[in-house]
Parts: sequence; C-alpha cells; structure tokens
Amino acid sequence: MPVEEAMGHIQRKCGLRGCRRTIPPGARRCPGCGGTRSAWVARVQGPDGRERSRTFANRADAERFIASTEVSRARGEWVDPALGRVTLKDWIAQWLATVRPTLKPKTARGYESLIDSRIVPALGRYPIADISLSDVQGWVNAMQAEGLSASRIREAHVVLSQSLQAAVRDGRLGRNPARGIKMPPLRRREAEYFEPEVVERIAAAIPPPYGLLVHLMGTLGPRYGEAVALRRRAVNLVTRRLIIEESMAEVSGKVVFGTTKTHAIRKLPLTPSLAKAFDRHLREHVGPEPDALVFTSPRGAPLRHRNFIQRFWKPTLDRLGLPAVGLHVLRHSAAAALIRSGASPKAVQQILGHQSAAFTLTVYGHIFDMDLDVVAQQLEESLTSRRPRRDTDGTHLRVVPGGERENGR
Repeated sequence: MPVEEAMGHIQRKCGLRGCRRTIPPGARRCPGCGGTRSAWVARVQGPDGRERSRTFANRADAERFIASTEVSRARGEWVDPALGRVTLKDWIAQWLATVRPTLKPKTARGYESLIDSRIVPALGRYPIADISLSDVQGWVNAMQAEGLSASRIREAHVVLSQSLQAAVRDGRLGRNPARGIKMPPLRRREAEYFEPEVVERIAAAIPPPYGLLVHLMGTLGPRYGEAVALRRRAVNLVTRRLIIEESMAEVSGKVVFGTTKTHAIRKLPLTPSLAKAFDRHLREHVGPEPDALVFTSPRGAPLRHRNFIQRFWKPTLDRLGLPAVGLHVLRHSAAAALIRSGASPKAVQQILGHQSAAFTLTVYGHIFDMDLDVVAQQLEESLTSRRPRRDTDGTHLRVVPGGERENGR
C-alpha cells in the first residue's frame, strides 16, 4: 500500500528490471517473479498537476527526495526531476552551442579544451541533478592534487559553473552545485617591467620597422593582439589618438580578427614623439587603404605572435643581454611609466583597457606604493605652506558646506 505524503507517495516495486511489479505491504517476495530485491519509487506531483517519479535503492532515500521536493516547492524552487536526468556531457555541449555566438573564437576554443580535458572526463557521465557540491569540491581537490595551476583550475570551474547556472535558469536545477566551492588561492606576483630607457634600447635595436611597435606597447600598453590589429583608419594624427577597436588572435592555426578582450573601444593619447613616428611609418610602410594593417610581417601578412617572438623579439633581447621575457613585459612597462608620470588609477585603467580601476590597483598596486614617500613629502609641504585661519570665535573650526562646524573630525 502506498505511503501517502503531502505532495507525493512511495511505492515498493520488484527490483528486477524485467519485472518491476508492485509488491504488496508485508510481502517478502515479488508476487510475479518471486524475487526478493526491492526498488522504491517516489512519485511527486508538479505545479502543473503532472506526476513525476524517481526510483531509489532504499526507502529512506525515496522519503528524503519527497521531503526535499516539498521544501523546494514551498520556496518556489521546484524543478521537474526528469529535466535534470540529462548527463553533464550532453548538457554542457548543448550549453556551449548556445553561448558560442557570444564568445570570441579563442575563448570558445579555450572552453572546448577545458570541457574535453577536465570537465567531461571527471563528471560528464553524471546526470546534472545528481551532481552535488561535494562532487564539485572533490573534482577541484583532485585537480589541485594533480598539480594543475590555480588559474587553470579556476578557469575550468568557471566553465562548469556557468553551464550549471544555465541549467538553473532553464528550470533543470533548483540550485547551482558549483557555487560555494573552496578554490585554490591565486599567487599574484608583482608585475615585472623595464625602465623607459630599456624599452627605448629594445625599440632601437629590433629590426625595422618594428621599433615603433615596441615603442607603442612599452609606452601606452596595448595588448599585442590589439597592436597588430591596428589599421590605418585607427590612427588620427590630427587629434593624436589611436582607436583600439579590434584584436587579432590565432585559433587552431588560423588568424582571427574580433573585438577587444573587454569588447570595448578605447582611444589612446599619442605622445608627440609617437605621433611623429606613426606619421613616418604610415608613409613608408602602410598601404593607402583605410583597412590596411599598420604592422605586418615582412611579406605583408598579419604579424603572428609566435613568428614575431622567434624572429625578432627573442634575438633582440639576446643581443642586448636582457632576460628572456615575454612581450607582456612591455604592457607592464607602460603601466609603470604611466603611474610614474602621475596618472591616476582610473586613467591607467582607461588606457590599458582594464574592466575596472580596482583590477588595475590589484595588478599594479605595488608600483603606486613605491610613490608613497613622494606623496608624504608633498603632503608635508602642502600643510606647512598654509597658515592657520581662525574663525571669529577664536577656534580653529572649519565650516562644512551644508553642515555643522567640525572640530578635527
């Protein structure tokens, strides 16, 4: 006899797949096949009035399922259990196909790599409704024990969490089991950079016409992909502005042009020396078409990152006796030069194209800190250069506009 619940009931069935007959109360064997194995079927009614069922190996699990379903329904979080039976492998493939048009090609390829190498092998066979917080935490812990970097683990977790959050929005899950996971800490190292005179040495030593590229990246800090995607129309020598609106990337060996990393367009202020160098470069090395690339390979093709590194960047550093660092050091060098020139975190953020000034401070805060002694000295000079002003009552109170007088508070 079924056990009635507030919104569901439980039936005892034969545990043999070929039978599945209902076992009467008190019976020890299946009346059909005589088997002693049992399966417990929890039946619940959804908000639409339709009945759904789920089978468990024991009665306690079936009762817990019905109880949790009641709680979810009371909170307005009820989901159809059948919708959560899709495996993570199938769901994450469906999710990626849905979001792919909104992703940059290189980002989509990175998601595919994480899904194929990290997510599906570990969790792909599980129905999404069966994935628990402890499952996800164990997956993260296993990658950490394997020695995978914290940044790579976090990237994999972001992809998993986004796909499961989409399942929540789709009504397949009541909550996202990838949220609230303890992640390995990121070890942030202080950004290394070259002093301006070193950047100038590299620009002077690298084979022409790539000195301008080095000078640009080491002064205003565009990303390499943004710099080599510049076109003639993006250089305005009248207003001395560069328009950063595209970025070049290599995906599976193919050159792809798309939006910038943050999908935003920004303008960089050219210094007089850079403007003069661009004027000469455009006349001597760039075609007259508005869409002509400003920086190309010796044969006029897009300037691929690997080729530039191997053929020009590394050999130049070797000749100058400089450490073998990547091109990103030029972006850090530009940030340091901007900060040393007195640029605010907001100005540095806008020039470098960060999403927020807070991120700029996170990456380059140590450079700002180096100027604290200068700030303290300037503050001292500012304070000592002023004479105290007294109010008519003889105190040193000041008047706050729209408020009351304050006495040192």
